[in-house]
Amino acid sequence: GVGGSGRQSLTRIAAFMADFSMFSIEISKSYGMTEWREDLKTVLRRAGAEGSPTVFLFSDSQLKMESFLEDINNILNTGEVPNLYAKDEVMQITEMVRTKAKKAGMDGSNSDLFTFFVGQCRANLHMAICMSPVGDAFRERLRKFPSLVNCCTIDWFSEWPSDALKSVASQFLKDVEMEKEETRDACIDMCMVFHQSVRRLADKFFANQGRFYYVTPTSYLELIGTYKTLLADKRKSVSTLNKRYESGLAQIFEAEDQVSVMKVELIELQPVLAKTVIETDEILVVVDKETKDANKVREVVAKDEEYAAGRAAEAKAIKDECEGELAVAIPMLEAAMAALNTLTKGDVTEVKAMKNPPGGVKLVMEAVCILKGIKCEMIKDPAGGLKKVQDYWGPSQKLLSDSNFLPSLHSYD
Repeated sequence: GVGGSGRQSLTRIAAFMADFSMFSIEISKSYGMTEWREDLKTVLRRAGAEGSPTVFLFSDSQLKMESFLEDINNILNTGEVPNLYAKDEVMQITEMVRTKAKKAGMDGSNSDLFTFFVGQCRANLHMAICMSPVGDAFRERLRKFPSLVNCCTIDWFSEWPSDALKSVASQFLKDVEMEKEETRDACIDMCMVFHQSVRRLADKFFANQGRFYYVTPTSYLELIGTYKTLLADKRKSVSTLNKRYESGLAQIFEAEDQVSVMKVELIELQPVLAKTVIETDEILVVVDKETKDANKVREVVAKDEEYAAGRAAEAKAIKDECEGELAVAIPMLEAAMAALNTLTKGDVTEVKAMKNPPGGVKLVMEAVCILKGIKCEMIKDPAGGLKKVQDYWGPSQKLLSDSNFLPSLHSYD
């Protein structure tokens, strides 16, 4: 039968019902003769050595090399593939079947043991070969490998009858939600009619064009699946539109209710609005007057701001000048403090004992007296005459006699 007619599915179901194990090869890009021979060893060892009833399912879609069919032809004809096993593998197989062969009454020679193994393969291994009759390849393969016909039971998979189509559609559509059972029955009949109509059109196509168009059970299952998918999508779309429609209507009704309430509120607020307009006009007059007053005040403030800015600039200039002079005075102050730290009580006693100190000493002590706020004495001018001059040396000597003199200089601020 053609692809999609249920050949492999039916084989798997039959193997399960008969309690047979299933074996099938897995085709890949790198799959070649070596992998094929290893798979053959596996399935033959399972059926012959282990004694497990096995179904070897092989499809023409897995036929990467024509030599695969040659090996299958040998298995169908004799139950073995010539030169498949190496000597060590043959020894391993004979050891695996030795016990069973003895129970069957055979002697222990390797040839008899291997013959027993082949017999077990023929008894336990069932080949299920799925071929498509489309094209000339099937005819050519039957001609080259006659065991495909002579050693096989050919089961042609024909089209499903109406009862089968209805049964399958009922099974697949039973979980679909329908309002009425009549609707479900109509959908089942619709699927069946569609499939049968396509089959009739395929026959007409062959009659007119001489070309086959195969309508398989897989096509029928895809039709039902497509119907279920489209139905679900359409129901979802309609449900979404229905929800949007209901939501829109609810919003319209809600807006209508709000508009009615707002109309009543506006009617009630009209006297208040009229009073508010009058009050607003009065407030605008007051605001206009206050704005004019504020503009006048703004002008005065602007002038005061301009004057303050000028004064701030002058103050900044004075500050900069003071900072400049302070930058010069600070090093001098630091030097004076350093010199003050070198003075001792002995130095003070020495200066105090001077009768006629040098001019520099007098000048320094005069400055100290002025800073401490000590008044000078008026004495006769040493240069002669009746004029009196200021003298700080006398007060300076009294100041130098004070025991707290040096500490007071250190703490002077």
